[in-house]
Amino acid sequence: MRCISIDMDGTLLTNEQTVSFENVNAIREAQSQGITVVLNTGRAYDGAMKPLEGTGLELPIICYNGAEIRSVDGDILHAIYLDDQQVQAIKEILDGEGIYYQLFTNKGVFTHDYDGTIDLIIDMMKSSNPNLTDEELHIGAKRQFESLSLKAVDDFEELLADKSLHVYKFLSFSFDEERLERAGASAEKVQKTVVTSSGKENLEINHEEAQKGLALETFVTQKGLDMKQSAAIGDNYNDISMFKKASYAIAMGNADEKIKKQVSFVTKSNEDDGVAHAIYKLMDEDLLSKSN
Repeated sequence: MRCISIDMDGTLLTNEQTVSFENVNAIREAQSQGITVVLNTGRAYDGAMKPLEGTGLELPIICYNGAEIRSVDGDILHAIYLDDQQVQAIKEILDGEGIYYQLFTNKGVFTHDYDGTIDLIIDMMKSSNPNLTDEELHIGAKRQFESLSLKAVDDFEELLADKSLHVYKFLSFSFDEERLERAGASAEKVQKTVVTSSGKENLEINHEEAQKGLALETFVTQKGLDMKQSAAIGDNYNDISMFKKASYAIAMGNADEKIKKQVSFVTKSNEDDGVAHAIYKLMDEDLLSKSN
């Protein structure tokens, strides 16, 4: 049996947060050939499910950079949280640097600044879509806020006082490169944490055992599959751990050059059905079977 692990943002999804017809068909074709396809994303489960609406795709999902594994039916198969000491230490670091962040939890994804979140999304959209009008940017930002299933709260302290709430991940953003680097360096010193990135303006902070590659390995083992017959498709630094674990690694055409140097081959961009191109290449050349 075989398995293909696919990142979402910048990989499966277009810049408009949709799954192309070609990508949907390629995934269905892979499934019809007995290949297990699993999404492997930094998103929360609800945020990962949103773009799949209307596609007809039914897929298991690795969420929160590997902190949670969900079955096709949405059942939690595996979960790794940050403990209270880790949460407080990371929070103090980010607050001390004045860096905006979101909390990814078992009760949803939270921000304490709705307007700031919208402005942040607009700033990031401008860098990749400079020709969009202000109206298009605001509409797109609100659509992305909704697609990520974000919830706005007044205060994180009150939220964290809820003992039934568990934090999977911190996602922080800053256009101040030095400040972001300082925060990342400090967060890496917090015991049993791992710091990755899905873009040059952000940091993703998880428990050290919550990584895409480790979660893929757990998923493959639970399914009775073989990592020697697995492939991973992604575009950013938080995908490196699954590139290292999978037998065959594929980078998107829109990936950073440093990412492209760490993979088996580079497919087309997320705007040009790169996932479909990669899946068909894997099936046509039977690369997953030959990787034994």
